[in-house]
Amino acid sequence: MRISNLPRGAVGAATLAALLASCFGVSFGATMQPGFSSALRPSTRPGFMSRVDAKEDLVYISDFASIPDGDVNVFTWDGLQVGQITNGMAAPEGLFVDAKRNLWVANITNVLVFPHGSVSPSETLTDPVGPPTDVTVCPDGTAYVADLYDLNNTDHASIQVYPPGHTSPTRNLSYDQDFRSPALTCDAAGNVFVSVLIRQSLPNAGVIVEFPGGKQGGVKDLGIVFQDVYGIKPDNAGNLLVSDFVSRTITEYTETGVATGVQIATGRSQIFGLAVSRNGRFVLGADIDNSRGVLWSFPEGVVKKRYTCCSRFGLPMQSVHGVAFDPGQAGI
Repeated sequence: MRISNLPRGAVGAATLAALLASCFGVSFGATMQPGFSSALRPSTRPGFMSRVDAKEDLVYISDFASIPDGDVNVFTWDGLQVGQITNGMAAPEGLFVDAKRNLWVANITNVLVFPHGSVSPSETLTDPVGPPTDVTVCPDGTAYVADLYDLNNTDHASIQVYPPGHTSPTRNLSYDQDFRSPALTCDAAGNVFVSVLIRQSLPNAGVIVEFPGGKQGGVKDLGIVFQDVYGIKPDNAGNLLVSDFVSRTITEYTETGVATGVQIATGRSQIFGLAVSRNGRFVLGADIDNSRGVLWSFPEGVVKKRYTCCSRFGLPMQSVHGVAFDPGQAGI
């Protein structure tokens, strides 16, 4: 597969986000189809926790292309849709749930923070550098935001850093060969790992880059080569799970870049975002091919659940990008 003829502002799995804007007619901040009745999807619903036990484990799935500006769908583990978040959405992609059970949403224009059980954001992180694609929060409370590309240089991408209490980035992380930054994660020690596309054509366009301690110093390529890398999360064993969008695999590596031999073949599912359950026994993937979430047992790789929706609160999901478990992953 080659994508060298794509626009300079779009490449590989990471940039399907941008391509979908034209495919689905999304106009960020505007209604996709003016004739659609907003009454079907009110944005002022009470917090979904008014209808579910606050202790119940939940699943979040972002829909990049749903009418009018995208949404985040809320499920119980058994697949019952219990809510839909639309306030402030603008083509949402990456999702993260922190230790306080706040939901972080990487919009194409900013990052929103939703308190546990709320459908209204309590905080907005501005990003003057580029369109966000993913967000993670390290144990010290520092947030890191992956940008698809830098607005002032569309041939390069970087990571924006937000210390606790800051809604604007105070610094950034950069890797010389970073053409696109689809996704990132933090481990329990505060190391930041980024899935990076280093070229405009496939194959072998993806690598994983580590920023030790979330700092620029010591940045290194882990030496793993992917067809087109996307989602990345640590597992409870202290290794990394990485989804290869083109090879349709989720593979486990040590944090030094050595394959452990554990791999999940995703079959007909092309996986964007990843999430790992708090007990480490399940992996959730955002299946963009079939507009659903897929839950696998880990490390066995047996499909346990497919999350689809949304007859209860709106239209079916059209282009899923991000997934998260609530409560969030142990250690981060």
